[in-house]
Amino acid sequence: MNCAVDKPHHAPNAVEIDSRMQVIAPPTKTNPRAAEWAIDDAVIQLREWGTGAAHPLPSLPIDECMLGAAELCSLRIDDPTQQVSRHHAQLVRDRGKWLLRDLGSKNGVRVDGARRSEFTLEPGIEVGVGGVTLIAESAGSIELRRFLARLLGWGSPEIVDLALRTVRMAAAHLTTLVLSGEGDLVPTASSLHRRARGVDRPFVVCDPRRQHGDASVRAPQNHVSGLTALAVAAGGTLCVRDRRLPRDFGQVLEALRSPKVQVQLIVCAEAIKGCERYGVAPIEIPSLSSREGEIGQIIDEYAADAIVELAAPRTPFSALDHQWVRQHASTSLPEIEKATLRLVALRASRSLSHAAARLGMAPVSLARWIDRRGLPRDILQ
Repeated sequence: MNCAVDKPHHAPNAVEIDSRMQVIAPPTKTNPRAAEWAIDDAVIQLREWGTGAAHPLPSLPIDECMLGAAELCSLRIDDPTQQVSRHHAQLVRDRGKWLLRDLGSKNGVRVDGARRSEFTLEPGIEVGVGGVTLIAESAGSIELRRFLARLLGWGSPEIVDLALRTVRMAAAHLTTLVLSGEGDLVPTASSLHRRARGVDRPFVVCDPRRQHGDASVRAPQNHVSGLTALAVAAGGTLCVRDRRLPRDFGQVLEALRSPKVQVQLIVCAEAIKGCERYGVAPIEIPSLSSREGEIGQIIDEYAADAIVELAAPRTPFSALDHQWVRQHASTSLPEIEKATLRLVALRASRSLSHAAARLGMAPVSLARWIDRRGLPRDILQ
């Protein structure tokens, strides 16, 4: 059956959807290169899915360990279903990576749902052992999970792990990544791109209501044509807004079917309603108004990110700065991110011009932001 989207003949931004399929996302591709995402550092632990319970892997010089239900196993798995064998699998360090071998267990070992007898642990893969699912984690994937928890909330680790799975599959071009929530989600999509695909890969927006423009501090690169944006986004991410799709979006989706087109597609939608046509469950980002008790932690984590990004001293974000962000710039996650980054730059710089240079923006633009936000002009003193 042809799943292609028909070319529209009426409203300039409308996209016809095949009513028989109700899905316009490209079908799942067979792509063994799950490492297309940027996270490829060493796996350091196996964490039980939907929980914080982690089983650290031994550090050098230990090069092997046992996984199973027996008390003497280095990685002892407590399986309520009692499907884990006493000595279920062995882990051996091989050229810097951990190799897991099934030891002939009755229920075997699964990787992302597929049974395997031997495989290498890569960040993000889900390892099924009996009735327990373990997520292989590296420092990089742990950082991504923490960022997703910041977006979604710290009270539902299962939701965070579902989102982590979706981000990994999308980064490997196996599915479309759909974000749903209030406000403009493009900055959030850009943040996910940086963490999952890497800062060196292109992030391109296709919004037909905006003029073509190169990337700047204020906004990412934008193209009016979907196919042009797709070509520029080669090896990276193409981001679109659900309500402002390009006229040639159907052709973009058709092009994405080809395994030669190595582009991740992110769709930003304001509401969940209608997202089912993309064929994947959206990552729903709750509003900050529903997370009043978590805003303080959100501000602190963005400030910590800013300190690392700007290689700033550990003292440039004070309790007063935290209070100011909470009072004046906490209506959305992108607003908090922008405010903390600029405050850290200002506090850690010798002058406004120096702070603007560190941020990659014009001094006059930073000065206007300070004036509009009511920040004291002596902030650099």
